Amino acid sequence: MSIKGIFVGINKQLDPNISELTGAVRDARALNALFLDSVPGFGAKLLVDEDATKDSVSESIFGTLASAMDDDIIVISFAGHGSPDGGIAVYDTLCSDLSGTTLSMAELGDAFKATRARAVLCILDCCFSGHAPARVLEVPAQPRSAFALEGVAGAARQTR
Repeated sequence: MSIKGIFVGINKQLDPNISELTGAVRDARALNALFLDSVPGFGAKLLVDEDATKDSVSESIFGTLASAMDDDIIVISFAGHGSPDGGIAVYDTLCSDLSGTTLSMAELGDAFKATRARAVLCILDCCFSGHAPARVLEVPAQPRSAFALEGVAGAARQTR
């Protein structure tokens, strides 16, 4: 049995039209360190900013999932931007070609289904991560009440 991880954090993309983030790289490094320090024999790959190209992230994630054995555990963590069409924005993502330069959540889901790994833990810290293929609770939209917290205030939480 082996436990393998891929930790991706992207603060700054090649495309200047994509806004810079401040905590994605820090989060990827922190999770990588946490698993390395806590899990004996943990094998990890850390990809941040310019090292997190579509090719390198795809090769790391899809290659690890495809080569997994029946008793392997895979941890995948991504911190960065997501795209409205359900993609993961990697370093070389271009606003002018989102479908061709992002990692597809659908392809990621297919790789999860195909892997022989005993377990896969996937942590997505990005907008539109709800596009990840999974069973989700779907309910009709309901209006939000401005008075939802009415009556919650206690002596230390007085509203003025």
